Amino acid sequence: MLSAMTQPLTTTPSCSCRPPDAFGARYEDIMNGDLDHWGPRYGSPAAQWAAPHYAPPTAVDRARTQPPAKRNFSDPTSLMNPDEWALPVRHKQNGSLPYATPSLPPEGSVDSFEGEKEWPPDDYTLDSAMDLAEAEDIVCAGASTFKGFLDDAPAAPPGHYRFYAVMENEHSGRNDRCLHQHEAFKDSSLTLTGPADSAYPWVALEQPCMAYCFGRRPGTTTLNYRVSKSGSIQPTLKYGAEVKPRKIKLLHILDRLRDLERGFEDDAPEELYIYLYNNLLDDPDMNDEPHIGIERQMTDLIIILTSPDWVDFSQPKNQVVAKFFETNDHVRKQNFFHQLLLSVELYLRVHLDIHGEKAKRQLLQKLPPKVLWDLAVAQKWLENMSIMKSRTSSNQSVFSFELRKKKRQKEALKVFAQVLKWPNLAEVNYILEEKSRYEKAVEDRSADAMSWFTGVVLPGPTLPWLLMNSLIDCDKDTGPSLKYLTHVVPSSGFQYKANTYWSHRCIVGKVLGASKGVNQVAGWIGPCNYSPDLKRTECVKIRQIKTPGYKLTALDVETMKERTHPLGPEEADYPVNDYELLVPDMEDVTNDIRVEKLSFAPVKDQQPSKHGSEAPLLFDAAIVFACGGDSWPMRLKYDVDFISAYPCQGGPHVLFFDYRYKSIRVDDGLVDIHEWGPRPPRQSSSNRSSPTSSRTLSQTSIAADAAHAHIDRVLAIEALGVSDNEVFARAWCAHNGHSAVVANIKETCMACAIREAYAACVSVVIVTEGGVPGERDED
Repeated sequence: MLSAMTQPLTTTPSCSCRPPDAFGARYEDIMNGDLDHWGPRYGSPAAQWAAPHYAPPTAVDRARTQPPAKRNFSDPTSLMNPDEWALPVRHKQNGSLPYATPSLPPEGSVDSFEGEKEWPPDDYTLDSAMDLAEAEDIVCAGASTFKGFLDDAPAAPPGHYRFYAVMENEHSGRNDRCLHQHEAFKDSSLTLTGPADSAYPWVALEQPCMAYCFGRRPGTTTLNYRVSKSGSIQPTLKYGAEVKPRKIKLLHILDRLRDLERGFEDDAPEELYIYLYNNLLDDPDMNDEPHIGIERQMTDLIIILTSPDWVDFSQPKNQVVAKFFETNDHVRKQNFFHQLLLSVELYLRVHLDIHGEKAKRQLLQKLPPKVLWDLAVAQKWLENMSIMKSRTSSNQSVFSFELRKKKRQKEALKVFAQVLKWPNLAEVNYILEEKSRYEKAVEDRSADAMSWFTGVVLPGPTLPWLLMNSLIDCDKDTGPSLKYLTHVVPSSGFQYKANTYWSHRCIVGKVLGASKGVNQVAGWIGPCNYSPDLKRTECVKIRQIKTPGYKLTALDVETMKERTHPLGPEEADYPVNDYELLVPDMEDVTNDIRVEKLSFAPVKDQQPSKHGSEAPLLFDAAIVFACGGDSWPMRLKYDVDFISAYPCQGGPHVLFFDYRYKSIRVDDGLVDIHEWGPRPPRQSSSNRSSPTSSRTLSQTSIAADAAHAHIDRVLAIEALGVSDNEVFARAWCAHNGHSAVVANIKETCMACAIREAYAACVSVVIVTEGGVPGERDED
C-alpha cells in the first residue's frame, strides 16, 4: 500500500526529446507519416517461393549425402496465414505436372498405426521403381516432415539470426508439445501481436519461444526449441539515447496510471499531446512544429524508453517485476512506476483503433527489444492490476492495488500442486483459502508470490520459479531451506519429505522424467525418486557440463527439409530397394533394469556462499541401476536435450538408405559404447558467440562447419518395456553427452524419429513405449 500527501505536480524541465543520434533518426523515419505506410521488416522472398510452383533443385547423385551449400532465404511472413502453413510440395522434373502432397489419414488417435506392414508393398518388387506420385502416396503419406528457416534478429547488427523449425500439417492432435494444465501457465509465452495460444514461434517476444519449450513427455523439449537455442537469442545491444523525461511525483504517476486503466478518455492527438508534453516530456519543436501527430508522440516515447537509466526487462535478472514495485526502496519504486507510466502511454498509443493490425505488427517488429519488454510490462499491468485510491483526509490520499486475477492464480497453483502430488497439499489449500486473519496474505509472502498472485508475470524462464516459490511460501513445513530457488540458477531442484522435484532445465529432471508416475507441469518435473544422500528438506544445485558438439548453423537450418525428406534426394524415379521398413522387436523386451539409487556427491572445494551455511551446495548427480545382479552407475554429467518426437500417422514408414543408423537394445551392449557421434569441434573452429557470417566465408568452410556434416549415423536405442529402461537410456545419454530424440513407438515410427534426429543434428534416438500396463505408479 502506498500513501503520501498530495502535492502540486512538479514539472521541472530537462533536456529536449530530440533524437540524439542516428538511432533516434531511424525511429523518426519509422514513425513519420501514415502508420499504414510503415515499411515491411522482411526482404523479398527468394525467387522459388514467389513462383506459382516450387522448382526443385537439380537432381543429384544418390551417393551425395551433403546438400549444396546454397543459402536460400525464406520469408517467414509467408507462413503467418494458417492456410499457408503447409510446406512447398515436391514436383516432377522435366516440366511434368506437379503433384500435390498426398492427403493424410483422417485426424484421430495418433497411436493407431496400421498394424502389420510389408515392404515392398503390394504390386511391387524390390526391383521396381516408383515415380514421384507413387512415391509420395506410398512413402510420404502421414510421415513427419521438417522445415527450418531463419530470420534476422530484431534491432541487431547484420549477421545475427534466429532459427526456427516447423512441422507440416500440424494440428491439435498431432504436435510435439505438451498441453497446459491451466490457462495461467500460458503466460510463460507472449506475443504482442495476438493471442499467445495461436502464436507462431517467430512472433513470440521471448526467444526461444516458451510455448515450444515442453515436449509431450516429461523431461523433453521440442524440435523448434532445440533449433532456436542455436540462433542469436539475445545479441548484445547498446542503446545511445540519453534523453531524460520531466520529473514527476509518485502520487501523480499513480493517479495517471489509474486513469489509463480505462484507456484514453479522448484519443484525439491534440488532447494526448497536451498531457504528454505538459507533464512527461519536453517538445523541442513546440514553437515551430509541435509533435501533435501520434507518430511523433510515439517516437519521443520510444527514444525516452531506450535510455540506459531505465530497467531493462529483457534481462532475466530483472524479470521478477514485483521486486521493483513491492519494495521499501522509494527511489526504486518511483523509477519503476515512472517507467511503467511511459510504457503504458506508448502501449495505448500503439493500440489505438486508428492503426490497422498490419501496421501494429510492422512497428512492433522494428522496435528495440528493450522497448518491446517495456510494452510487455505495460500489457501485463493493465491486464492484471487495478489501482485504488481513497482519501483519508483533506490533504492525504492512500493508494492500494487490486489483484484482478488473484482467483485464477490461486486455482492454477492448486492444479500445479495436485499434478506434482505435493505431499502437504492440505496445508497449501488451507493457506490459499485465506480464511484465517492470523495468516499473512498469500501475495505478501515474498516477491515471487507477489509476482505470481498479481499475474504480472513476464514471458520467458521466470514463470516456473514464481510458481514453485509461491507453492513453497504457502507450505509452512518447507522451512527456510527451500528459499534459494531462482531462475538465474536453473540447474536446480530439491528434496521435500519423500520426493524430489526438478526444474526442466536440470539434467536430473530431464532423465527422471521418463520414470513411471512422474509428471511435468509448468516447467517442473516430479515427484521423482527420493535420495538418501540428501536431507529430508534440501535445495541442491547440480553441476552439469555443456554438451560437446557442433552448434547448428544457418546452413543446417535452411537445408533441413531437403536433408530429411522421406524420399531422400530429388530423383526422376525412386527404386523400392532404396527403402527399408523399420519395426522394433516388441516381443523380446527386458524388464530387468531398475533404478536402484539416486546418488549425490557434493563438489569438492566449493566457495562459501554469501547466503551462509543454509545456501544450497553444488552436487554431482548419478543414478545407480540394478541389472542382472550388477549395479551400473551412470553419472548425469552433461546438459543434454531430449527432443519429443513429432507424431506421425499411418506408420510405420520406410526409411531411405542414406539415413544411416545402428539399432541396439538397451540391455545389449549399450554400456559398452563409449564413443559415438561427432567428435567435439577443435578450439580453432569458428567462434560460436559471434554472429553467423556466412556471406563472408567460402561455401566449403560453411559446409564443413555445419553440424549436419558431422552426423553420419544415428544410434537407435530400443528402450521398450518398463519405464526404467527409458530412464537407463536417457542416463546413458547424460553420462556420455548425447542429446536424443525420444519417440513413443505408439505415436512415432522409428523411421520418422531417425529423420527427426538428422533434422536436429543429434546422433541418438530413444525408442520407447511409455512403460507397460500394470507398472507400479508411485502415488
